[in-house]
Amino acid sequence: MDNGGGSQARIGVGSHDMSRAKKNAAGRPPWARSLGTRLREVRQQRRLSLAAVSETTGISTSFLSLLEGGRTDVSLGRLLPLLEFYGVSAADALSWPDSANDGVVRAGEAPHLVTVAKGIEAHLAAPARMRPFLPVIVTYEPGARMRAYSEHDGDEFVYVLEGEVRIDFRGEDEVILRSGDAFFFSSRRSHRFATGPSAPARALIVTTDPIPG
Repeated sequence: MDNGGGSQARIGVGSHDMSRAKKNAAGRPPWARSLGTRLREVRQQRRLSLAAVSETTGISTSFLSLLEGGRTDVSLGRLLPLLEFYGVSAADALSWPDSANDGVVRAGEAPHLVTVAKGIEAHLAAPARMRPFLPVIVTYEPGARMRAYSEHDGDEFVYVLEGEVRIDFRGEDEVILRSGDAFFFSSRRSHRFATGPSAPARALIVTTDPIPG
């Protein structure tokens, strides 16, 4: 990967493909409703009420309703436990089509997964069906920042493809990563992502399930 000012590396999504994604009339990515619709279908297939899902996952019924309606952003810290509870992968939740080249994701073709916060978009970098990891390409508009902290089971690996990514750990010093830098940490550390005010950023983030024992 070129970190010296030459051509930028491209994994699944080009450096500006996500930040310039078309929005619908309500200002939300056009893919948001498809994820919510799929989550609603899975819940109804299992004959579960929003209250039952809320009781098990700890996610409020009001938030679940907004998510199913495609009317709210969602952090991976909230989405991953929900997918685990339903027993579906992110690829299945997005109705990723099966194909002979299921493991290949061409530049610009990674499907949108979630809007993490205003100016922060996550795209699925590989199908990863029921595998113990979830690779995503995340793009940040200048000055974008997660408002709430996130924490969940497992670990996270971050590799910055371009720009500057900042990780704010609650009660700890902020970690600043620049193009070519990598970082690994426990997802149980309360954290939130941001970028600098002057330039966009792009990173590969891989979340993993906890290792038993």
